[in-house]
Amino acid sequence: MKEKEQQIPLCEVLVKTAYQTQITYPDDKNCEKPIGYGSGFIVRYKNVPFFITADHVIHGDDYHLKGRTGIDCVISIFNNVRPEADFVSTLVTPLGGFYYMERFDLLKPEDIPELIDISLCIMKPINFQYPFLTEEVHFHEITVKPGEHKYQIPENLLVEPNEEVNYFVYGKIKHQMKGIVLYREDTLKEGLRYVCKSGDYHLLNTSDVITDYNDWAGLSGSPVLSESGECIGVLCSILENSNSLWVMPVNKIKMLMDIALMQEEYINNEKTPDVSTGC
Repeated sequence: MKEKEQQIPLCEVLVKTAYQTQITYPDDKNCEKPIGYGSGFIVRYKNVPFFITADHVIHGDDYHLKGRTGIDCVISIFNNVRPEADFVSTLVTPLGGFYYMERFDLLKPEDIPELIDISLCIMKPINFQYPFLTEEVHFHEITVKPGEHKYQIPENLLVEPNEEVNYFVYGKIKHQMKGIVLYREDTLKEGLRYVCKSGDYHLLNTSDVITDYNDWAGLSGSPVLSESGECIGVLCSILENSNSLWVMPVNKIKMLMDIALMQEEYINNEKTPDVSTGC
């Protein structure tokens, strides 16, 4: 992927690595009534595809109440494939089986566990029944054509941040339903700079003060990329009227992917019948 990225504009790389999503409650079986929108990306890690996003995208109520509610919302990726029978709609792929994390203080067992803002799932073959394609996107003189296949980020492009590097985020904001049509705006956040480690997160600064939260709403879960296509983590939150944004680093992503792989292996072994015999 890195060789490809060096041959095409950065804007195209950003568009093709960011996947736009909608969130619905689990009782909305047809995923027809979105309660919110977000972003995510696919990482191929140890030859397994993972979908990565911010945990509050899926568990918004948990973060509002500062504790687990037991409700796992459904996150669906926009495929940008339009069924022939219905030109006003687009297919979406719902995902499930998400892994997420909490922190417990063993010295204070009565305290409510702290929520860690990352969530991911192992993508199954059925999740790729329909391709994930681009929409037409315009940035200055650059146009990303519709109908091109999106990317999976390989694990060798998951890296630690560098203070000398500019970082970028692409996504969709200002979602609005008008009748049966969903309107969204493309946005590109440029010139993001790494400042320091801040707790579990990387603290980055924007070049300009963030004056309106709505200019970022919908970007949670996006990959934060360098000009060479390297990913330093997941965009989790911003602070209005400041230059600050927080990114979940790749070491936390890798840790949770490893946990998911071990858990899946355990589950698969439990389902495998023991056909051995003894004497």
